[in-house]
Amino acid sequence: MQPANQRQAVRHMEHLLKRKIKGSRQTCVKEHLNRAKRIAVVIWVRFQVGPYQYQLKHLRWYLEVHAKDLAPNTRYRHWLTIKHITCALKNNVKWNVLLEAIQSKEFDL
Repeated sequence: MQPANQRQAVRHMEHLLKRKIKGSRQTCVKEHLNRAKRIAVVIWVRFQVGPYQYQLKHLRWYLEVHAKDLAPNTRYRHWLTIKHITCALKNNVKWNVLLEAIQSKEFDL
């Protein structure tokens, strides 16, 4: 299911995360979905892949290159959204270790 354009990448991301994120539908989930849509567009523009084709390198690139100039709190929110994406893709067990390393390096935890 590779998207042909940015709009399809956004729809794939909505489909992937719609029921996977727990919490208040009015606030937390809405913010994560909006952030995930922006992430999907950025990754699609760079790599032309949709959420179902994501590999760890795509998400690491986003965190290390695209989100590096964001404020620390904003970077942390993007990191949390990426964790939701990996959980929805069922790759969280494999990728969590590497994502934790990125998070601890960036936020000095």
